[in-house]
Amino acid sequence: MVRRFWEGTVLGGYVGHGETYMHPDDILWWAKGGTLHGTSPERIAFLRRVMEEGPMMGMDPVARGWDDTVIGQDGSYYLQYFGIKRPSFRKLDYLPEGIAFEVDIIDTWEMTITRAEGRYSKGDALMLPAKPYIALRYRYHS
Repeated sequence: MVRRFWEGTVLGGYVGHGETYMHPDDILWWAKGGTLHGTSPERIAFLRRVMEEGPMMGMDPVARGWDDTVIGQDGSYYLQYFGIKRPSFRKLDYLPEGIAFEVDIIDTWEMTITRAEGRYSKGDALMLPAKPYIALRYRYHS
């Protein structure tokens, strides 16, 4: 479910769910509220925090490459999600020419954000942890 929230978000959608567990008192969470179960709620809240840390003017889907799912503001901010793919590195051919970005590696399952050392420009290679559910956040600071 968390993967679907991330995928929907970076595709520019507004994601929600109505999945429920059978409650002994026949209470449906989406209809009456109550306690959320499982590990998704805290991970979805982490996604919300990442989105709230993004540009105040909002974000739009950004076309970058054939296998990239990216949302952002072209030239200044990008949020990319790899889902179940496990790249060990990413060649950054899709970044705009002449702009250096700070890059955060976001582990959406562990809910951690790690700043990559240095700044990255078009053509640079970024080493990745080769595990699923990784996102990248690119920020331009003048």
